[in-house]
Amino acid sequence: MRKYLILALIVFICACGSRQQIPDWKETAFRNFENYKKNFLNGKEGVSEPHFVKAKQALSDGNDLNLLAKIYLTKYALHTAVLEDFDDSEFIRINKLESSNSNFAYYNFLKGNFTAVEDNFLPSSYSGILKIARDKDLTRAVGEINSISDPISRLIACGVWVKHFSYDENILQMAINTSAENGWKRPLWAYLSKLQKYYLDRGETAKAQNINKRLDILKN
Repeated sequence: MRKYLILALIVFICACGSRQQIPDWKETAFRNFENYKKNFLNGKEGVSEPHFVKAKQALSDGNDLNLLAKIYLTKYALHTAVLEDFDDSEFIRINKLESSNSNFAYYNFLKGNFTAVEDNFLPSSYSGILKIARDKDLTRAVGEINSISDPISRLIACGVWVKHFSYDENILQMAINTSAENGWKRPLWAYLSKLQKYYLDRGETAKAQNINKRLDILKN
């Protein structure tokens, strides 16, 4: 069975790994979404978006609103992982027509609406961090996020925390290391830039300058 992106897509991926013949629209959607994910994380925005459009069209052709909602949520999760905002209008439209407790729980998690998340509907990778988020406990959050084995899920959890709570250099460095280990340029630059600003805000100019020098080298 193909390795899945995040647990929000597990139904989709299980279908792709079954012994039954895979419908063309599912195969097309999955293949294009994998290409979208890879190019997005590598910072190739112009290349990635057409793949997302093709994946979205394939799911539309299959008339599966649940999977269509999941693919939008996964796109939003990737933007969260690189500390970017996202336009949630398409998911809201789909959810009004065909609601899903698991989809809405994940949506609320990405938006930082932690009190609205129903714990049993959230992917298990995030159950620990959800409880800690409600307590806003940064020290415990660093350890919990670091324990998430899937690197993309770990980055998503980092992104959620950094976007919605106070953070320190430990959580930023964790995201930097995760990005570097996987060769993901877009999140690497996002968290290095965030770490540089973190040092500047605290008057640690020497550390900020070192980050700036690192970014200059990585441009080449």
